[in-house]
Amino acid sequence: MKIILTGATGFVGSEVLRELIECESVTAVTCLSRREVRLRSPKVTTVLHEDFANYNGALLERLSDHRACIWAMGGKASDLGDELARITHTFTLEFAEGMAAYTQERAHPFAFCYLSGMGADPSESAWLPWEKETRHLKGRTELDLQTLSDKYPEFSAYSFRPGGILPLESNRLVEFALAPIVVNVGKLAKAMVSVAVDPSTAQPTIYNANIKRIAQR
Repeated sequence: MKIILTGATGFVGSEVLRELIECESVTAVTCLSRREVRLRSPKVTTVLHEDFANYNGALLERLSDHRACIWAMGGKASDLGDELARITHTFTLEFAEGMAAYTQERAHPFAFCYLSGMGADPSESAWLPWEKETRHLKGRTELDLQTLSDKYPEFSAYSFRPGGILPLESNRLVEFALAPIVVNVGKLAKAMVSVAVDPSTAQPTIYNANIKRIAQR
């Protein structure tokens, strides 16, 4: 099984890449990235791509034999500033729509695993001011991905909503005390890879508690 990964140089994406390399079901990983990925493996190929708002036919054709994508690119308004909407929504939807149409033509299933976040708000009506713009844009992205799932039967989208993401070496007592609102990055990576490889029992929206359950399989 071949899987596409974005955000492979980031905090979550780099851990997802490690899990993909270790997963026996995954035969190849193609990382779409603006720069070379540091983690090396015979399984891993990096495709350098500058403009994540545009994908030509040659690139989609190259990826046409892949069966899933883990989209780990993104961040918060406090990190991305004026680029938030472009990175969170435009980049994600442009790629997802391109792959959805392409895989539909070839009649093979394709799973799109999107890294969203706890509190994502598809209605864009939540009044809480904390990271409001981020939550609205992630919610809009989730909603538009689900619309693609409805439009293209071979394309299925899964939105992961982790709480606070803790590093691998985080304090176990902290993890236990804050369990409802945090998840270890290792467990998040395991869950995303698990669903990408076998999405048959996954729900379209995967919340923090379910991420942990999937990771324990």
